[in-house]
Amino acid sequence: MKSRLRTKIWWPKCYKDSENLCKACKGCTLVSAPNPPNPLKRRELPTEPWIDVAIDLMGPLPSNDYIFVIVDYYSLYKEVNICRTITSSVIIVLLKEIFSRLGNPVSITADNGKQFISAELNEFCKEQNIRIYHTIPYFPQQNGEVERQNRDILKRLKISQAEKKDWKEALSEYMIMYNSTPHTVTGKTPSELFFSRQFRDKLPMMRNITYNPRDEDIRDRDRECKEKGKEYADRKRRAQDCDLQVGDKVYIKNMNKSNKLSLNYEPTSHTIVSNNNGDIEIRNDETGNKIRRNVVHLKKVEGQWKALDTESTEDGDVVREHSELSDKSN
Repeated sequence: MKSRLRTKIWWPKCYKDSENLCKACKGCTLVSAPNPPNPLKRRELPTEPWIDVAIDLMGPLPSNDYIFVIVDYYSLYKEVNICRTITSSVIIVLLKEIFSRLGNPVSITADNGKQFISAELNEFCKEQNIRIYHTIPYFPQQNGEVERQNRDILKRLKISQAEKKDWKEALSEYMIMYNSTPHTVTGKTPSELFFSRQFRDKLPMMRNITYNPRDEDIRDRDRECKEKGKEYADRKRRAQDCDLQVGDKVYIKNMNKSNKLSLNYEPTSHTIVSNNNGDIEIRNDETGNKIRRNVVHLKKVEGQWKALDTESTEDGDVVREHSELSDKSN
């Protein structure tokens, strides 16, 4: 557009006006690429084991089973349970069995699965004095620890399938190996940090080993590894701070595309109600419904172009245009 303008016409700030005109094109916005994500915000290491935990369901598997995974954020110790149904009542039974052995955590982080956002599970957590946090819809990165553990479990299940072994037995062998292996982040095995002792496995080990944890070393190592991972991820994803403000109009990403010609963003505008480091609450301008989304799911509605008047000479060599940008909310 700028190249075309250079060959024929000019007016003050014509380049800026042409940029604003393109940004205000609704059709272009609805098919544009998503916004870059916010820089990573790392979770601080809890003060001790079993304070903050994360839960998730993996499946269904070819056998129609699901795997319920719970991970401790401090020690990275995890437990898995196999279940066939995934209702809230089944999840509560699994949690009760785990809590009967390990006690109640302070907080649980879960995604927005129906079984995790149900009133039944929320009432159970309230009775047990447990705070439950839900991640942003369609943004599993916010519960990244348990998602990373799911990837390792899935890899082991695929290996067992390739080797034609019983996947349940392979899963048990994997859990023994995992909880007895030093983690790359903490430098300690999950069993050491969680139970203050080494798990005895088939490898020979010295007797009467005393465990003297140095929490400062673990925290320094954890902080260093997380910072390296943050720098790499932010650079790879080209992350930058979100410039969306409360009151801005945005389009929301289309999560259910029906065909190749489906728009990247839904044409209905939304208004930002709150913005907490990329965790954004928006309100539908037509229905008034409020939902949560991450900044990568939103595209800002730019100003709408309105031409006021146009003047030109008889020979058409000089053209002066007076235009303005008005916000769609006006």
